[in-house]
Amino acid sequence: MSSDHPAPEQPSPLAYMRQKMNQADAMFRHDRPAAGSRADLVLLARRILSLCDEVADALPHLSPVAPLACARGCDTCCHSLVQVNPLFAALAVHEARQIFSPERLHALQERLASPPPFCPFLFDGSCSIYAARPMVCRGYYSLNLDLCRQGEFCEKSLGYQGEHAHAHHQFMIFLFALEKRLEAIEAELGLSSEPVFLNMAARALMDEPAL
Repeated sequence: MSSDHPAPEQPSPLAYMRQKMNQADAMFRHDRPAAGSRADLVLLARRILSLCDEVADALPHLSPVAPLACARGCDTCCHSLVQVNPLFAALAVHEARQIFSPERLHALQERLASPPPFCPFLFDGSCSIYAARPMVCRGYYSLNLDLCRQGEFCEKSLGYQGEHAHAHHQFMIFLFALEKRLEAIEAELGLSSEPVFLNMAARALMDEPAL
């Protein structure tokens, strides 16, 4: 049966990202000042990452999609000093405590005693906390494996491409803008808005969870 009502028009990628940015903004402004425990912060971090997953799933339906060179076992982007909002460092350590075996948790603690110059959660060529990986990690991608091995994880030289960017590039821009938005809100709230190195933050949190 045909319908007289036209299908609702899809939002443009930029309009959709602005909508999700505002949603994350409202969530962070409301929940961050009220967070009174580590559990509250972990829940907030998970909610923000869940929203990022929504954007990652939706953008390919709104923008052209170029095939990625990324595959299981690729770990070039993990071999760098990762800077994150402290919120996501807390989630990373919490996730490790929840899902690691005693042996792997001990290995992580030993590794963090002298923090390596790469992501401490990289084990056997894979992210060991993939579902809870920090926001910044979700923006890395490569369309060319050779360039990736040279350290060019994404199309930084192309800059901002607006509505005509493909989904992977738009998602990277969304995550970068959201990270800066969260830092700005933290500064408004009188909190430290500086990103931290994940390896150093993880060591501090493993030594003293109350931080």
